[in-house]
Amino acid sequence: MQRYFQISCHALVITAFFALVFTGRLDTPAIVVFTVGLGVSCYRTVKGLRPPLSPRGTFLLSCGYLLFLVLDMLAISRSFITAAIHLVLFLQLAKLYQEKEDRDYFYLFVLSFLQVLSASSLTIDISFVATLFLFMIALVSTLMSFDMYRSERSLKTKAEGVAMPLSGMSVWATIWIIVTGLILFLTIPRVGTGYFTRAPVQSLLVSGFNDTVQLGEIGQVKLSTAVIMRARQTSGTPFPVLKWRGIALDHFDGLNWSRSGRNRVVMPISREDRYTISPVVETRDAVRYDVLLEPLANNSLFAPYQVRAISGHIEGLEYDNDNSVYLRFPLARRLQYSVLSEIPNRPRAFKTAPREDAIPEEIRARYLQLPNDMDPRITQLADQITANGTSSLQKASLLETYLKRNYVYTLSPNWTPGSQPLSKFLFEAKTGHCEFFASSMAILLRASGIPTRLINGFLMGEYNPVGEDYIIRQSDAHSWVEAYIPGSGWIEFDPTPPDPNHRDIDLAVQMSHYIDAIELFWSSYVLVYDSGTQLQLFRSAQDQVLSVQTALREKSDRWTSQSVRVWDMISERLGRLLETAGFWAAVAVLVAGGVTYKYRRFIATQWRIWRIRQGRGTASEDVIEQLFYRAARLADHRASRRKPQQTWREWVLGISDARRRSILVEALAVFERSKYGGLPVSATDYAVLERTVRDLKL
Repeated sequence: MQRYFQISCHALVITAFFALVFTGRLDTPAIVVFTVGLGVSCYRTVKGLRPPLSPRGTFLLSCGYLLFLVLDMLAISRSFITAAIHLVLFLQLAKLYQEKEDRDYFYLFVLSFLQVLSASSLTIDISFVATLFLFMIALVSTLMSFDMYRSERSLKTKAEGVAMPLSGMSVWATIWIIVTGLILFLTIPRVGTGYFTRAPVQSLLVSGFNDTVQLGEIGQVKLSTAVIMRARQTSGTPFPVLKWRGIALDHFDGLNWSRSGRNRVVMPISREDRYTISPVVETRDAVRYDVLLEPLANNSLFAPYQVRAISGHIEGLEYDNDNSVYLRFPLARRLQYSVLSEIPNRPRAFKTAPREDAIPEEIRARYLQLPNDMDPRITQLADQITANGTSSLQKASLLETYLKRNYVYTLSPNWTPGSQPLSKFLFEAKTGHCEFFASSMAILLRASGIPTRLINGFLMGEYNPVGEDYIIRQSDAHSWVEAYIPGSGWIEFDPTPPDPNHRDIDLAVQMSHYIDAIELFWSSYVLVYDSGTQLQLFRSAQDQVLSVQTALREKSDRWTSQSVRVWDMISERLGRLLETAGFWAAVAVLVAGGVTYKYRRFIATQWRIWRIRQGRGTASEDVIEQLFYRAARLADHRASRRKPQQTWREWVLGISDARRRSILVEALAVFERSKYGGLPVSATDYAVLERTVRDLKL
């Protein structure tokens, strides 16, 4: 048991160390030194070698480390937290190599727990869950084996004598694990004060989501596979092609896109943490998504166009005149929110053929701007492509189709943009990434007199069938345009052709789907599941309970009213039926039929007796049996009733009246011969029973 306990204790130390390593905050020298020291200690334990350090030697070594601790804080680590972690690791190694008493093992348990506690405050990654699970297993094993080891050593008991201490330790260990797990689950990932702060997450700097964008930047962004957000559709019709709209840009100087206006409106919040922008116009075009957004180096929120409402535990939102939504305050943590959007239907817009109203002056002034030194060939190309278009919608569709069919998409263009990147793309290179396509279409539309703005956001992303969510990565960054169509408003257009380098679904991708589904669950229900989210859940549960109660009450009222109507109808018809003679005639027939059926055997026997008395029938066993029972009933008036356990002969012989007993004895002989003897009934037997009944009536 001692060897098992020591190995289990090393497993506890190893799992606690792994929890600290997986945070990514532990330096390489500390990892190497502790790994080597821990490996040597495990080897010596398995071989059964004695510890090399005495308690005094460990004390002197620890005093010497205090000098190194000061040097570590001031010069090596330059951090109190890192130096403190180094101190914990050193003390653990020292205790492992020391001749240990019970309190030394207890110190090892505490130091291991401190490592796990430090890891919980340094990371929010799902790897902490795995290491915590292994730590709990090792902890239970260590505590139980430690109690068994102490019992065997001090009490000198046999195996059966350890059962009670082991059971008690198991119960207390389970309670301790539950309490600790609740504290770690409900407190450490959520609190925002003191040492147990949320682990800071490095914000992602995504090109295209600042106030200025230079052509060519997004190609570098699309080389990264870092996850930007995850989204799950909760209602509405699924859309095969969806874009996550971020920021809108309206001013182009030939090289850079920027925003000419920065007016934002603070959105009011309702009681249910809901920000309403505008009501839904077409219910069939409405869709709702739950989004888990990674921390970004900007305040943009992403949602399908057009956003109608956003809900979630968000401290504040702003909304600008380009229909973009922003956080009022930047966040250094994941954000979970729900968005309700209405996606305009382009085929329906073609069918309705809206009237070409005049373009408002504020839209013309802002969204028809062109570079001062624009190549005149661009205007000629726009006129050539849109020559057959009779409306703004048709012209925009013609430009979109032209760019998709005549230009090639690539993330690595082999040409330099120069001072006129659009001219070089349109007339020479004819290859590029989405920013060149979107910018070209925007300027061609403006050259045709159609107001346009450039939109930066993300494509729909990769669908994960395991978690039933979309994974949006930096490589999904995308640019497209929104054109102002008189009578229809702003409509999306995407002139970029599909990426020819499609990613195949192999085994690695399928495995990544499972990992991503676990990470989504961990992030949604652990990391961002703070008090606001819990309050929102309680409100939702309360609303659902009230909804169920209301539905049950409505159904109960409906069933009651229907029952009353049915009962009134039945009562009315039954009242009319009771007033008819035919009903009572039918009742009489049914009653007579029921009585006849119930006493059918008696009636049949009486019929046979009547026929015998008329000289037209013969006696049978049923006739004899019924006549005897009738005689017994006549004798029963002056005799005690026959008990269930008595035979007929015992009862007849027990009748006190000698006359009646003698009369009934003769009938009993006939009854026994017929019922139990199986002998045929003669006319004499029938005459005996008839005479018996007649004599007993006297």
